[in-house]
Amino acid sequence: MLVDNCFGDYYTRKGLSDNDREMITFCYITAQGGCEPQLLAHAQANIKLGNGKAFLLKVIQQNVPFIGYPRSLHAVRIVNEADKAVNNQ
Repeated sequence: MLVDNCFGDYYTRKGLSDNDREMITFCYITAQGGCEPQLLAHAQANIKLGNGKAFLLKVIQQNVPFIGYPRSLHAVRIVNEADKAVNNQ
């Protein structure tokens, strides 16, 4: 069920580009907090799709009023880690 739910229907729906879908996924995982391994994976996916480090940092900045500073700071750390990992491959 998990595989069908996570990787089936959501990624085959029309309407959003892969870039938009990954950016939105990054936002809601950031907002949840405590999901750093998943956030790292989606930060890396964003960067690989072209939603680079600068873009993701702007996304975090726009979400600070909604998610707060602690989660935002964790997200900034994860984006830096993801960017380093992707660009050192």
